[in-house]
Amino acid sequence: MYADLHIHSCFSDGILSPKEILDEVISTSLESIAITDHDNIQGSIEAQKINRRNGYDLEIIPGIEFSCLENRQDFHIIGLFIDYDSPYLNETIDVMQKKRIDSIKKIVKFLNQKNINISFEDILSLAKGSVGRPHVALDLINKRYANNVNEAFDKYLSNKILFNIREPRMNVSKAIITIKKSGGIPIWAHPNIKDINFEKNLQEFIVMGLAGIEVASPRYGLNRQEIIMNVCSKYNLLLSGGSDFHGFHKGIDISSDYGIKHKEFIDIKKYLNIKK
Repeated sequence: MYADLHIHSCFSDGILSPKEILDEVISTSLESIAITDHDNIQGSIEAQKINRRNGYDLEIIPGIEFSCLENRQDFHIIGLFIDYDSPYLNETIDVMQKKRIDSIKKIVKFLNQKNINISFEDILSLAKGSVGRPHVALDLINKRYANNVNEAFDKYLSNKILFNIREPRMNVSKAIITIKKSGGIPIWAHPNIKDINFEKNLQEFIVMGLAGIEVASPRYGLNRQEIIMNVCSKYNLLLSGGSDFHGFHKGIDISSDYGIKHKEFIDIKKYLNIKK
């Protein structure tokens, strides 16, 4: 593959730093990546600086990912080619960061009431950017309540256990508007095509300004990719894709196995009239 346009760093819920991610990328045949941290652009900015400083022959696409809630369903919208300096984007990020802090404080209080002795300060010290449940998991591991991230989620942090305490989400239209106002391209990440409302939701998102869908993802196989490609053709949508790498999901590594081909990448750039 030519480009992996969905990678997470330690500035949100990934475990690798931007430098470590780039070190992994240069050992592959990938030519371009996007670090798409949740509600955060600092990892993407740092990756661009490291790329220039070290003279890596990579194209780093500015990116971000927003978690959304629409019609009581969870969705994820990625923004590609965003303008880091967009006032609207940065105002939205600031709001989401404050909501994230409030959410983690609620989780800490909930677990403290169950005699799990963790602290907000310790959790915050583990987060370089967007604080979230993975950082709570790391604190639980450090304090020997769990042996690994998956166990921490299973025992303490699943949606079933935390009930309605969730990381903040915005509606899909807000995410799309924010991305478009910052000059970016809104992409629906890893859609659930088995959902009975998939095409209905897609039509609504297109009206809102959605430009593309992730076709290539390790979350689904070749058969589902073919279905999504047909949907993109039907609605004239861009094809995007990536590994959704975090660093702790077994079997999902940074490699040229995940992402999109050169032609699909060029189509995305043409959408913004960007010349390679």
